[in-house]
Amino acid sequence: MSQANEKKEEVVEENHDNRPTDSFSIDDLRMTWRKFAFKAKEDGMGTLYTAMIGNDPEIGENFLIKHRVDNDVQLGFIQTHETTLVGYLRKELNNWSIQLKLTEETIEAGKFYSSQDKFNDMAERNPHLTTLRQKFKLDIDF
Repeated sequence: MSQANEKKEEVVEENHDNRPTDSFSIDDLRMTWRKFAFKAKEDGMGTLYTAMIGNDPEIGENFLIKHRVDNDVQLGFIQTHETTLVGYLRKELNNWSIQLKLTEETIEAGKFYSSQDKFNDMAERNPHLTTLRQKFKLDIDF
């Protein structure tokens, strides 16, 4: 066996020590996230768009961006484009420490929600609904 036939694989880790790590707000992240999603939609990637727009991203420690998806199809689409997405976020937000963490949050299939359940869920996300319902004496079809 000759030395020429043996191939050595080198793992090259990205070094971002000399790159900027500007801080950014949740609004900056959401706006940049949505820009990427709408560009994906324009490019004919509707599933990627849906996966990105379904839930808002969140900022964790050390610029870790957390995003929840509804199913494994959406998870797969974002994972396929993860490198491009993270690169875009890093460039637009001028922060090369950004990392992305995806989680799948499945909804129980076949579960039926009553009008009361739907209203309670919406009111939990927006407490003003309860105030409006009381103020205008509205009745939900419970």
